[in-house]
Amino acid sequence: MEEWKKSVLIGVILIALAILFAIVRKEFNIWIILILILAAVDIIFGLLRKKVE
Repeated sequence: MEEWKKSVLIGVILIALAILFAIVRKEFNIWIILILILAAVDIIFGLLRKKVE
C-alpha cells in the first residue's frame, strides 16, 4: 500500500476511534480533541504526499 494511503487510512481510523470513545464515555476531553486534530493533520499530510507523487 502506498504511503499516502496508509496515512489517510490511519487518520480516518483514529477519528472513528476517538468519536467512538467519546460516545462511550459521553464526554469530549482534551485528549480526544488532540487525537482528532492529529488525525486531521495526518490526513492532510497524506493528501499532500499524493499530490507530490
